[in-house]
Amino acid sequence: MEKYSLNPIMENNINHFDKVNALSAAVIGFEFEFFSGLTRGRTAEAISKLVDKKVEVINKYHSKFPVSDKTFKIEPDYSGGNNMVELVTGPMNYSEAIPVMIKILKWIGENGYTTDRCAFQFSVSFDKNRRDVKIPIRELDRLKFVLGMDENLVYSKFGNRANNVYTKSIKRVVPRNRYMVLENISSIDPKMYKVPGDKYYGANFEKLDNGYIEFRYLGGKDYEKKITPIREIVDYIVLYLYDILSGRNSKYTKDDVQKLQGMMDDYKKVSKCFSNPELFLRYYPDFHIFVDLKGYDENLKTYFPAIRDKIFDLVVEAGVKDCFFNYDTSTGRFQVKDARIRNAMDVCDVDLVGCDVKSSHLTRCNIYNSKVKKSILKESYVVTGTEISDSKVENCQVDVLNKIKNSYINCPDKTINCDIDGGVFVEGILGDHSKLSKDTEKAKNWNVIRDERFVTDSRLKDLNFEYKSSKFGNMNY
Repeated sequence: MEKYSLNPIMENNINHFDKVNALSAAVIGFEFEFFSGLTRGRTAEAISKLVDKKVEVINKYHSKFPVSDKTFKIEPDYSGGNNMVELVTGPMNYSEAIPVMIKILKWIGENGYTTDRCAFQFSVSFDKNRRDVKIPIRELDRLKFVLGMDENLVYSKFGNRANNVYTKSIKRVVPRNRYMVLENISSIDPKMYKVPGDKYYGANFEKLDNGYIEFRYLGGKDYEKKITPIREIVDYIVLYLYDILSGRNSKYTKDDVQKLQGMMDDYKKVSKCFSNPELFLRYYPDFHIFVDLKGYDENLKTYFPAIRDKIFDLVVEAGVKDCFFNYDTSTGRFQVKDARIRNAMDVCDVDLVGCDVKSSHLTRCNIYNSKVKKSILKESYVVTGTEISDSKVENCQVDVLNKIKNSYINCPDKTINCDIDGGVFVEGILGDHSKLSKDTEKAKNWNVIRDERFVTDSRLKDLNFEYKSSKFGNMNY
């Protein structure tokens, strides 16, 4: 068995017997994203023999096919192109899960490879029959988990995943009343605070209703070579969760209070200035606010209650301190010009003009003359003069005079009418002015692959011209 060490904090607080007892209660499942030189069928066959499990080959991306401790699945992952696959295991007892994980990681290292597009995710739950796990995982105190989670341990081993748009830090706690100023906190009521709930955080609490937590922190190029760091992180998270759910560390401590007070101290500096526009402009003199492109004080006072929520989102969630902000009363749209946006969880229903965006989520935005990098765009309209790179573009319309580089594009029934350089094109309507570079990979579903195999099969080349019907082609399979 490979040697490893746990986080020093865990080493000091829990003895060896308690560690073994806690780990034995855990139930773990894995998702491996990787590239293989073999077909999906051959890959499934090889891994099936390796771990003595049935591995089903699914030809649909993000299928609903159920997995178990006896049946895994392998399916395409078009976010990395036609050759990237995702292997999903079922939940297994810790004693079985870790050897399976190690075998698969080694197999990937010997027979495949990973890139920055690849993720390694794992889910954690606990044996329902264990009496020492007193609190059901569905009832986990999320605030308690967030305050105590040691993300520095994760980032010390997977620094490339810090500030990743798919694995954002969970250390984002705000009052449920966003304009509340909390000072001199002596006790904690978790109902007063809001913690991350979206799936694109390092810990995905959305899965709690299904009886487990999904952890998305790990992955990146050559992650399969980091067996010991992966195991250390898995063990740390299992032990930390067990500490809370067993009741051993379920109460708030002085350290928790201090951490929360520190978060609120930073937060109150911002929230105080939203009480009136004059105070806001004093705190943020470079955040220029207009109503219908007019900066009159009376206009601002009249409309500030209607626009302050959107301004709050930009300042607090998107880190925007310097920009031109306009509220168009005729359309009800918010317009932001010359903003630098970083690590925003969701910038939505905003017109972005001349903005510099990185590691952010943009939803239902109209985008002009901007640069967008390492971000997720959904249901947006990219109008003109914008370069999108290393991003995920979903259900968006993109007009001419824009450019998309090294990105994943999946926009069914939407027109993509610009230059596309590299990346993966899954679906969309290519306009007359669109141009795909030779490095752009077009993802192919199973039916397309089958038809191509029929048409290109040298044994059938003499028949191709005469018999073109899909009915005949499918007879070959």
